[in-house]
Amino acid sequence: MHTPAASHGGCGPTGIGAQRRLRALMARAWSPEAIEHATGLPAADVRRALADRRRVSPELACAVARVYDQLWDTRPPCRTHAERAAADAHREHAEWCGWPPPMAYDDDTIDHPDGDPAPGWKRTGRTTIPAADLAEDARWVREYGGYRHATPAEVAVRLGVSRAVLGKALQRAARANREGREAG
Repeated sequence: MHTPAASHGGCGPTGIGAQRRLRALMARAWSPEAIEHATGLPAADVRRALADRRRVSPELACAVARVYDQLWDTRPPCRTHAERAAADAHREHAEWCGWPPPMAYDDDTIDHPDGDPAPGWKRTGRTTIPAADLAEDARWVREYGGYRHATPAEVAVRLGVSRAVLGKALQRAARANREGREAG
């Protein structure tokens, strides 16, 4: 259960906790610039904490804890194409790195060196959709789902996959179609 930053189980916010919080926000698609715009915490400070937890001052750790408490359960702004692209890129990066979302952490232990995410926070089984099926779904979403002029990233979100997964599926489906025409 999420609780305010003021209660950290007897341990104040730490560099490792700041890094975990920022990574969790990135898993929710928050970019350093979106964090700065929403809270005033400089994007440069966010990047510094993400890059090296040893360079996080106690003041920055407290600021990150306050920002996390403000943003952990909210979506980043996605009004413009640039905001959507930044959100997608940061969520995909966090996914690629295996960074857990906010609810994976216990707020009482997130600042402790051994305060790892709860066991089982990841989905237990990976399900994959055949490339041809995913490509067909993307075509349907564009043609009949009201997304005729949507970007590939928007279609991917609509299908519940990352932009990279959709791109790879479209490439594989196109290659299979080419090979089928060449063989037949």
